[in-house]
Amino acid sequence: MRNFLQYLLHLHPASWAKGGRWRLELVALPKQDGLLALILFMVLGIWGILMLYRRDARRLKPLARWSLAFLRILAIATVVFMLLEPVLIFTKIEWVPSRLIVLDDLSESMDLKDAYLDPKRADAIAAALNLPGKADDLRRLSRGQLGRRLLDGGLKTALAASGDREVRERSFTGQLLPATTEPSTQSTIDRSSTAIGAAIRQVVAAEAGQPLAGILLVTDGQSNSGEPPAAAANFAAQAGVPVSAVALGTPEGPRNVKLTKIDVSPAVFVRDPNPLHVLIESRGMAHQPATVVLERRRDGGPWEEIGRQAITLEENGRVQSVPFEFTEDRPAHLEMRARLEDAGPPLNPGDDIATADVRVIHQKIRVLFIAGSTFPEVEFLRNTLLRDNSISASTWLQTADADYEQPGDPRIKRLPATADELDEFDCIVLYDPDPNLWPGEFPQLMTDFVAKSGGGLIYIAGERNTKDIFDRPDDPAMGWLNLLPVVVEPGLYRSDVSVKLSSREAWKLDVTAEGKADPIFGFSSTPEQNESILANLPGMYWHFPVTRAKPGATVLARHGDPRMRNEYGPHTLLATQLVGPGRTFFVAFDSTYRWRYLDEQYFDGFWARMIDRAGRSKQLGGRYPYTLSTDRSSYRPGSQVTLTARFDNPADRDPALDTMHGEVQVGDDAPIPISLAPKQSDPTAFETTFSLTKAGKHFIRVWTGEGDAKTVERAATLELPVELPDLEFDNPVQDLSTLETIAKATGGRVFDLSEGSLVPDAFKTRRVARTLEDRQEIWDAPLLWGVVLCSIVLEWVLRKRFRLV
Repeated sequence: MRNFLQYLLHLHPASWAKGGRWRLELVALPKQDGLLALILFMVLGIWGILMLYRRDARRLKPLARWSLAFLRILAIATVVFMLLEPVLIFTKIEWVPSRLIVLDDLSESMDLKDAYLDPKRADAIAAALNLPGKADDLRRLSRGQLGRRLLDGGLKTALAASGDREVRERSFTGQLLPATTEPSTQSTIDRSSTAIGAAIRQVVAAEAGQPLAGILLVTDGQSNSGEPPAAAANFAAQAGVPVSAVALGTPEGPRNVKLTKIDVSPAVFVRDPNPLHVLIESRGMAHQPATVVLERRRDGGPWEEIGRQAITLEENGRVQSVPFEFTEDRPAHLEMRARLEDAGPPLNPGDDIATADVRVIHQKIRVLFIAGSTFPEVEFLRNTLLRDNSISASTWLQTADADYEQPGDPRIKRLPATADELDEFDCIVLYDPDPNLWPGEFPQLMTDFVAKSGGGLIYIAGERNTKDIFDRPDDPAMGWLNLLPVVVEPGLYRSDVSVKLSSREAWKLDVTAEGKADPIFGFSSTPEQNESILANLPGMYWHFPVTRAKPGATVLARHGDPRMRNEYGPHTLLATQLVGPGRTFFVAFDSTYRWRYLDEQYFDGFWARMIDRAGRSKQLGGRYPYTLSTDRSSYRPGSQVTLTARFDNPADRDPALDTMHGEVQVGDDAPIPISLAPKQSDPTAFETTFSLTKAGKHFIRVWTGEGDAKTVERAATLELPVELPDLEFDNPVQDLSTLETIAKATGGRVFDLSEGSLVPDAFKTRRVARTLEDRQEIWDAPLLWGVVLCSIVLEWVLRKRFRLV
């Protein structure tokens, strides 16, 4: 019977419709005025049919007339019913799980680790996440790892509410990621921004029509791109979707201090005071106290503490330098270790420790002594060099016979002709040389030896060749004169006659204050005794007059005769300056052998100390006596850079050096010149500030000579990264206010990591009623067509029977 009825009505109901409800719906039924017109049409139609049969069949009995009218009305009514497109709707209600979306933040800030300074909160979170190491384990895990541990530790199961909810996890960064994103593909995802608002809107739009119980955000609240979170929250509220959040991170953000480097020379001399700087960079710990401990281990022995300093940490990103000093009495291999104390636990293992290796050497300085001709000063100085155990000297007398065996250790048979041969020495001593007897490339080799390899050069003036050398300043072969710390301009100093007149009696050296502070005039460790020795040194008779010392050069001694002066003051007799990593001296007199009459050690010690000072940089690997550093490790366009050049050894900073020159270059742009001035609070440092206008690696070069000396000197260099703003690390703190704004607008809540067990209660919707509906059109059902045909045929038969046709 059921199947027959379904056939008559042309029905094919879905299998689930059994036991459900049904209703009839007229799809084409007009509304309002149309419905009124249809009713009027039907009423008029019925009235017209009744009037028709009342007139045409008045001879028939009322029952016959009414029967014929009914059949006509039935046929027309059935047609009208079919035109109204009747539909049988079968419905059934079923209860299905609601859907809950977990939005997991995958941006770069999720890789950060927080310090969790509040011990109570740290312990509560560690306990909630079942971390056995409590706060220590908590600090070792990143924000993303903690959020994952919370979800996988039972929260996702609890959110499912025993099957009453379907929990779906989606990830987002600057946008909602595809649902098929796997953790293994995270390396290919752009994680440089976070768009919480865009993620919320995209989820609500994608889940439209689905029974959505709510959205759970697992994030730190920082949203730095896309739609404002508040606007997306209003969109979710209008859709009736509550949004709750688990707040990752801490309000303080990552707090960490890191020992980035121990800045120390890899090779130092025995018994020298050696500077060492511990470089520190901190985040979120400005003005916090800490202690830096320096330890030393000799030749693999036990560690011993050699210094500690209490410091105050500086602002985020600033590189802080903590100075120390150490000495060693014998050659050794040192391991230096810096430790940080009283700054709290480090977020990354090893951040609180930095190490460096140092070789302590007691090596002879290798000297090349070149003399143009013999002279008492030459003989005494050569013998001094040969017998000094701290010096390995090779000598060359230019005017000697071809078969003369040049003394030395090692002996040489010719002057160096290549850079590699000259590189075997640390210091060159020129005593009134004759450049005409040098190998053709020797002047350029000597220039590179000093200005690029860090070698030392000592020039001692003499009466035979020096004047001729300085009278040829424009000769390309004399370009090496630019290495010397003095300038000779003909006509600006007294004539030879006046010099000879002043040489009739001995005159004293006028050692300047800078000279008295320099090690080469350190004849005694007692200042009073040293002053006495300087005052009693035998005088000189001859000197070579120069115009002046170069800017930046340090004058160590001047002429003691008041007649020997020019517009720049008393004649300069001894001066020194840095040339790139090397150092040069100019000695304008030639009779220091007379000091031997007072004490032989005065003569020997003076020259040994000068050679040691000149050749030290080369022996230590040609490194600069100063290091370049900036106040931060990285910068952004528009930032201000503070560049510092700090002398490791205060004695290496010439007192007359009042400006250091340099340049900054990025890419192929033209270099921008800079000048570094002495730092008022630190006599060993020079400083400048300049602005950065574009991103890219900036290459900084600094030298000690004149502004145009960069073509000769090997400059000290520093590479400075300038990067575009990093949105994820600009302010990587927990943004609780943003999360609370979202939750308040949508009726959700914000939870701490320690409150994971409370999160499921924030979502009230579990299973939801879903109405299933099956629509079956019956306007063309056999039953309706049958009613129409049967009514028309039966009416025609009756009309025939009653003779109305």
